Parts: sequence; structure tokens; C-alpha cells
Amino acid sequence: SLRPTCSPRTSAMVPTRALTLRAKSAGHGRLCQVRWKHWGGHAPKGGYMAHLPDWREYLPETLASKVTFRLQKWWNQRRSADLYPEYLDICNSGGKFGTPIPEHQLVLRKGFPKGSWEWQMHMYGAALYYRMASSRGESIVNLDENMLRNKQVLELECMRGGGARYLAQVCGPERYVATDESEENIKICKAVHEPFPPGLTFQQVKIAEISNAFEAESFDALLCVEAGAELDKKELVQSAKHVLNPGGLLLLCDAFMQEQVRDLLQELQHGFEVEVCTDIGKWIRATGLSPVNIPETHSVFGVAGCTYMRIVAR
Repeated sequence: SLRPTCSPRTSAMVPTRALTLRAKSAGHGRLCQVRWKHWGGHAPKGGYMAHLPDWREYLPETLASKVTFRLQKWWNQRRSADLYPEYLDICNSGGKFGTPIPEHQLVLRKGFPKGSWEWQMHMYGAALYYRMASSRGESIVNLDENMLRNKQVLELECMRGGGARYLAQVCGPERYVATDESEENIKICKAVHEPFPPGLTFQQVKIAEISNAFEAESFDALLCVEAGAELDKKELVQSAKHVLNPGGLLLLCDAFMQEQVRDLLQELQHGFEVEVCTDIGKWIRATGLSPVNIPETHSVFGVAGCTYMRIVAR
């Protein structure tokens, strides 16, 4: 079958089996064929960013980008308390999509001054949640506000629960179970968000215990915002397969390294159809809130150490 590839000049997706490049060596031209590999075993409907040739992964620019990304992630884990102060309910990089979120006053209950860092964290963080919960197609700007209405929703790694509370209020799910492996985070969620909106509950569950904590085929959607890159990919996919109804949706976004995306897509081949796997980094970069650098995805001379991906699988 035809495989999406990446043009070395435009980075556009090109449906061809191989791309013929003309290179000059020792004073004369020669033709070489480079087979471009991609991040998945098959082409999802929404497309994905192509995985570039192996030699590009070992260029100094690529290696430096990867090392920088790993150091940033390590450092952020050590200073998580400073990174996300206790008064924040929504803790993610956020997205600036150019249109207001519905009922924005719901995430501004603490009265943060407009334009302040805290205001931006809540507003743009809620915007990322809302887009993930209301867009199924390739474009994250095309919304279906009823996508989760009357559905059973499970969230992994909800942290302080502000995004879960917001979605439970505006998206109309019948049941919304927000989980986190941290007992401290769940205590904060229960203390901060009471009284809970209808259908919302918080529960401490580790990813490895999802299959024991919930019945099979008990949810219509599984949402994971900025945790999928660090979770064990096999456990994540197995947990999703267990809890999701036939046709249920796995919705996740995070800053991934190339190998993390490859591992996840390989696991998703066992029981899932990947509908969308696209780079949404430009909306994340626009907020200026990400604790890690989200660079432009690719250039001719190197590969970004990480890419902010949105994945929808069924």
C-alpha cells in the first residue's frame, strides 16, 4: 500500500512508495533511492507525521534536541511543586486555538486577574482539554460539541482534576471517572472540586490496575492529557482495550519523542484503528506555557527531539 512520506524541501505528506533524490558526489551526479519509513504500520485516516530516514536521527542537531528534551523532562519532574503551584487546578501546556472556550467562567472560579500567568494556565489548559474532548477528525479546530454527551468517560492521570471538572460541566457525559496514581492528587481533587458536577468522580488507580478497577467494556472514551508519553505503552493500550466498548475512543496528547510514538503506534496495531496521529505543536507553542521546548517538527538537517502529538484511536 502507499505510504505517506515527507518531502525533504517542504515537509509535506507525499503518497509514494519511495522518493528518488538526486545527489552529487565526486563531481558527477548519481541517483539514490531512499525509502522513507513512517511511525505506524498502516496509514490512519487522519495521517501522521512521517518518520524520517535513520541517518537524520544521528545528526548533531537531532541528538542535541533529544538530550535537551530529556533533561527538561527530568528537571521538571524534580521541581513539579514549583512548576505547578497548589492553587492551580489545571496543569498542562495548554493550547491557543483562536476561539473562546464555552462557559469560560467555570475555570476562573478563583478570580485570577485576566492575562496573568494563572489565568492563562486555566484558560489555555481548559482549551486543550475541550479540543481533545470535542474533535475526532484530523483537524483539531473542527469541533463536535456533543462528542462525549451522554457517554461514559475515563481519564488517566487527571492530576488536580480541573480539566475533568470542566469537561464534566460543559461536555455532558453521563459518567466521568477521573483517575490518578497519586493519592495526594486525588485528595486535592476531592477537596477542591466538591460539590462535584453530576456524574464526576475521582479515584486513585495506577495504570497497571485499570483492568482490575473497572469492568470490561464499561467506557465509551478514554482520555489522557499529557501523560501518554511517560506511561508504559503496552499497559496503556491493554488498559484501553479492556475498558473501552466496541468502537470506543482512545484520545491522548503529549510531547512525544520519536521512539515513544513508534512504540505506541506499534502497540495500537493490536486491536485499534488509528484514525488521527498529527502534530498540534503550533497551538501548544502559541501559549508559551509548555515546561519543555516544543520545536518545529522537522527540517532537512535534523529532527526535533520531541513532537507534540494528538492521537485518536478506535
